[in-house]
Amino acid sequence: MSLPLRALLLTSTDVTEERLREIWRLRLEMLTLTRSEEQDWEEFRAAVVGADRYVFVFVDPDDTAQGFFTIAMLPVDVERRRMLLMFSKYFYFRPAYRGHPKTILAPWRLVPIALRSFGPRSLHFVTTAFPQSYVSLTRTAGRTWSLRDDATPPKVRQALVAFAEAFYPGSFDAAEGVVRGANVADGDSLPRSSEARRLAERYEELNPTWRDGVTLPILFSVDARLVGHNVARVVRRSVRRG
Repeated sequence: MSLPLRALLLTSTDVTEERLREIWRLRLEMLTLTRSEEQDWEEFRAAVVGADRYVFVFVDPDDTAQGFFTIAMLPVDVERRRMLLMFSKYFYFRPAYRGHPKTILAPWRLVPIALRSFGPRSLHFVTTAFPQSYVSLTRTAGRTWSLRDDATPPKVRQALVAFAEAFYPGSFDAAEGVVRGANVADGDSLPRSSEARRLAERYEELNPTWRDGVTLPILFSVDARLVGHNVARVVRRSVRRG
């Protein structure tokens, strides 16, 4: 049976300090910090709060956050193509709520916001991924691209470089196509389905040094493939949880 969950879409300036602290603590449950909590809190707050930034908070009937992800929007022009990159820096859910249908549908609420703010542009989600987020996002999107994948199209490579240079100017390794110096996300909660294991193995091939704090920039597009994959996945999960 599907667990009850409500998706709150908030501008970063509308997130209360209490809620911001709550989702930050939820994040800390899922990683081992390599710096002080005070330093991490300051970086977290600076990354979440700002212009053109949003937070999805998923709460249970007691108004307790069970997961969240953040979005920062970056318009770029690649080969005369107008693109909007939507950066999800933080993406954390407690195990029982991962893959919930509402978490799959929620990002579509960003489309009218993006159109109003930046006009007609192709829409793409970007982030830097450890194994767990790579598996989750690739299963949600149906396909993700990285700078370390030989099949990645040239325009996608340029967009990924623009993203990494904008948000990680001091830690982006352009030669290797990775971002260095991140806190290492704990990996013991990876899903165990055959699809998840296959994707986790693929991630290891693309980024074998992730345990050293090396993350993989990835991109997936808002297109017909994503729509079809999302619809099919929501139906499957709704039937399974029903």
